[in-house]
Amino acid sequence: MSETEDRFNNFDEDMINKLYDTAMAIKNENHDNPNNKTIFSSVNKRMAVTDAAMHIAYILTELKDKVLVVNLDSRSTAAVEEYIHSKAKPNLFTTLRNSMFLSEAINHSAFEKLDIIHVEEMDEEELMAKFNDYNVLSKLSPLKSYYDHIFLIGPPFEECENYGAFLELADSAVTVISAKKNDRQELNHYLQKINLFNVKSFGIL
Repeated sequence: MSETEDRFNNFDEDMINKLYDTAMAIKNENHDNPNNKTIFSSVNKRMAVTDAAMHIAYILTELKDKVLVVNLDSRSTAAVEEYIHSKAKPNLFTTLRNSMFLSEAINHSAFEKLDIIHVEEMDEEELMAKFNDYNVLSKLSPLKSYYDHIFLIGPPFEECENYGAFLELADSAVTVISAKKNDRQELNHYLQKINLFNVKSFGIL
């Protein structure tokens, strides 16, 4: 049993079924809409977002699909690397500074059909400036020609004043919440923001 498969044992049967159902919903959507890009995010559950995104990516690779994960949360880099062992260094904007092609930032993981790009660590103001300077959406969209799925890992909503910069990169969203405690007002605010950017929701995990 691989380490990633072993980590599935940390989920109860209900959660595993939800992850699989979400993976299949994304697979079906991307069959009909091959340009779809999916953001995984939450109000304040960084680790849960990483778990959900990487487990669903793993499920899809087991179904022979090719997945690119673009990690836009620099504080999640170590957690993502625990799953995929790519030894990737954050290089999204470092690459775009010297190249027009985001494909040159892609790192291969220990899984044949799962690749990764990490964003460099920087404060929100600098990150937003980089998004504007390099027009990340225009660089990201062509990568769908090489992958069945592009997943974006977003930082927690409550940590960012300008979350629209992340949502404008996505066509669909998976929102992760706590099973025990949620700030309903903040969650509703985030879901309204998703709707404002016309991002299709695959539901809540």
